[in-house]
Amino acid sequence: MADFMGNDFLLETATAKRLFTAYAKDMPIFDYHCHLEAKTIYEDTVFESLGSLWLFDDHYKWRLMRAAGIEEKYISGTASYYDKFLAFAKTAPLAIGNPVYEWSHLELQRYFGIHEPLTPASAPSIWKKAQSVIDQKKLSPRKMIVSSNVKTVCTTEDPVLDFKYHELLAKEFKECRVLPAWRPDAVLKINQNGFPDYISTLSAASGIKIGNYSSLKKALDVRMKVFNEHGCIASDHDIAEPVFLPVSDGRMEELFAKRMSGKMLDYDEYHAYRTTLLLYLAGCYKKYGWAMEMHIGCVRDQNLRKVQEIGQARGFDTIGDVPVAAGIGDFLDALERKQMLPKTILFCMNAKDNWVLSSLANTFQGEGMVSKMQFGAAWWMQDHKYGMEEQLAAFANNGLLAGFIGMLTDSRSFLSYSRHEYFRRILCNYIGKLVEQGEYPDCAELGSIVQNICYNNAVQYFSKGVKG
Repeated sequence: MADFMGNDFLLETATAKRLFTAYAKDMPIFDYHCHLEAKTIYEDTVFESLGSLWLFDDHYKWRLMRAAGIEEKYISGTASYYDKFLAFAKTAPLAIGNPVYEWSHLELQRYFGIHEPLTPASAPSIWKKAQSVIDQKKLSPRKMIVSSNVKTVCTTEDPVLDFKYHELLAKEFKECRVLPAWRPDAVLKINQNGFPDYISTLSAASGIKIGNYSSLKKALDVRMKVFNEHGCIASDHDIAEPVFLPVSDGRMEELFAKRMSGKMLDYDEYHAYRTTLLLYLAGCYKKYGWAMEMHIGCVRDQNLRKVQEIGQARGFDTIGDVPVAAGIGDFLDALERKQMLPKTILFCMNAKDNWVLSSLANTFQGEGMVSKMQFGAAWWMQDHKYGMEEQLAAFANNGLLAGFIGMLTDSRSFLSYSRHEYFRRILCNYIGKLVEQGEYPDCAELGSIVQNICYNNAVQYFSKGVKG
């Protein structure tokens, strides 16, 4: 029987163990999509406790605790972090087979040197040991980033972003680049409450008086230019339902005017607006050399009673089940026909879409770079062992796995860099099996393939020297 979370965790063959130890383990991290805040990184406040590190805004752990019947005050509520930690410790032994159980123990091992399983009985001593490490090392956001060998972090930002903290970090935090990634969801989700007020905010940030669709595009152009000047290398989009309904700019003027008058758009109007504006934005990304990340198929705020009670992004989103092939395919084709298709990464929430999106990505590859079109890493509710294995298989069978840009954290936690190790172990195990089953030779190129997927491919892919 293998040791619990031992050196060979998830590594089933001799080749896998060699690849991980010699090539993957010590590679740097390029975290091209996360939800960390530049302000938090800049202020660099020493963490209060393991509870604040682990349980603040971590909807992965919160969902498990709710499944265990824990009272909400011990999850997102007013209980102390110590009491919340004890509540999570009650949940942990029940989470057999859940990736959060494995991630949590990797975090305990890598950052605190704690190798015992978390249980209600061990929780007080684990808390005490972790607190000692926090106090001795004065663990803070920047120290966590540096100790994790992270070289680039892309924070997810609204177009109206104040770049104060990114500018300060660029001057003072030389160990890691902290770059803004463009996420214009508030502009695209035109039926959101408060959209007209948001347009006023965008108008102030851009210096453009936004009175129609034409001036909206000008305002977005101004803000994209500023993002680009601050090192932006990627955009990000939440695509709940990929419907392709392009319309003329004249029709867009009508739709924008209708919404600004206080009326909501109907289904077709909503998707016409989203389609047409996203086509415009994608062309801008091509010009700037940004990658376009499309996160497809999440249903937000499914449990409305709980969302109204506790708030958004608190663990009440779920996997969607809508068709994606036609909508995404037509969107990519429209851009390709005009030679305006940027580097694109397609992520899916639903595993049923793995083969659809991986095949779509490989249908639109371009000259001059390896895997311009990427099938993104297993995302959100798929970023467990089986989801990662399925994503790797779909990528490899439909494209060139050696061109994959690898893992991202998609997290608000400074401990979540251990997920890169989790992914790298699964990657090495996947490749190791191919070798030991005689499907690929044990050749000199293996090491560089692993290292490229872990880090080097992302460096090259997100380089502005590479055209979209």
